[in-house]
Parts: sequence; C-alpha cells; structure tokens
Amino acid sequence: MTRAVLLGVLLGTAFWFAYPDVHASGSAGPGMSRVGLGGLYSVGKSLMFRELVCRRNCPIQRRGFDRDRARTLKASLDAAFSEDKPGTPDDEHIKVLLGGTDAENAAKVAAVLVYIERRYRL
Repeated sequence: MTRAVLLGVLLGTAFWFAYPDVHASGSAGPGMSRVGLGGLYSVGKSLMFRELVCRRNCPIQRRGFDRDRARTLKASLDAAFSEDKPGTPDDEHIKVLLGGTDAENAAKVAAVLVYIERRYRL
C-alpha cells in the first residue's frame, strides 16, 4: 500500500513539474507594446467602453452614442494634441483618457481613434 501511495505522489509531482506554463489568451497585452491594427481596435474598444461610453458614471451615455456622436468625438480626439485646438463639446469628456504621460495619452487616443474609424466607418 505504501508503495502505491509513494508511486502516486512521485508521478503526481513529476507531472506537476513537467506540465508547461499556461497563459491567458488575449489580443492586447497590458503594456500595449507592438500592437497591430487588430490589437489597436481591441484596445480602443476596451478604452472606449470602459472609460468614455458606458451606462453609468461615464462622460458619454451609451444609449445616445451613434455614428453622428462618434463623428464629433473623433473630431475632438483628432484635435486633442493640436496647438491651436478649437473648443469642442467633448473637451471635458476626453480628459478621462489623458491621465498618464504624453506617450501613454497618445497611444490611448490613437487606439480609440482606430476603433471609432473602423467601427463607424468614418
């Protein structure tokens, strides 16, 4: 009996250490480094619906977000980093995306722009 238990523990331990690491799948990593257009679309969609457009406690309500509203948001995001930025209705809304360094902010805005352009065909 002790041989069977010992053999079971030995085989279980060997299987435990021989089993390869498993990583979660996903299209966009946490660092957003070297992300292609498909990955930018996914990151942009995530940022859009997590920080900008949702049902509660977001700057833009999801129910009223359509193609025309996406067009005005895109215009605001396009002008976000220009020096002579005209005042747009979404100036306060896009500040949600601009909380990090300049490079992080530019990456977030670019990802949201890719999502809006592909999703709403603008």
